[in-house]
Amino acid sequence: MEQLSGAYHFSSDAVALGNFVRCKRTDTVIDIGCGTGILTLLIAGTMFPEKIIAVDINTDAVNQMETNIGLNKTKLSQTKFTVDNTDARTLHTITGANIADVIVCNPPYFTTGKKSVNPDKSAARHDDTLSLSDLAVSATKLLKYGGTIYFCYPSNNTAKVIAIFENNNFRVKEIKFISNEKGIYLALFKCKKGGGHNTIVTLA
Repeated sequence: MEQLSGAYHFSSDAVALGNFVRCKRTDTVIDIGCGTGILTLLIAGTMFPEKIIAVDINTDAVNQMETNIGLNKTKLSQTKFTVDNTDARTLHTITGANIADVIVCNPPYFTTGKKSVNPDKSAARHDDTLSLSDLAVSATKLLKYGGTIYFCYPSNNTAKVIAIFENNNFRVKEIKFISNEKGIYLALFKCKKGGGHNTIVTLA
């Protein structure tokens, strides 16, 4: 997998999220904010869904992702790919509504602090182009009833995540907290559109 020189590079968060996701071979998956394609490649190479729609607002990242799909085409032959260079908030106007079984997203989650002078890095880290509320609203429009979204977010914002997604017809089905030598820093979320209220909590 190749990454863009000087641009934002994926971290261990994306790998942890990729290993948290579950989908079936008949599923249509949407990767929101796909970047250069790490989540798409992990999911396609291990779970072989029928189709992945990958979307990112960054043109250079999308071009690099298409290159990365080509580099791995012999391993990914069971999955059909569509790559869209567009704003995830309006993706439903292109794909149609209620078409996805699964959505995955490693969203930008900084709301404050100094932004990078590199616009690509800034967009990947700060939520100017995709806030948590934007993600919940977009997922509601794109997912089938009973569909699932998997995403990661800083663990200290867990209450905020639950409130926003509950207000958009989702139920938080699973939370997996990730820790390092400094303590718990990340939470992986599995939210189901129209699901029941039981929630599983685990720690890794």
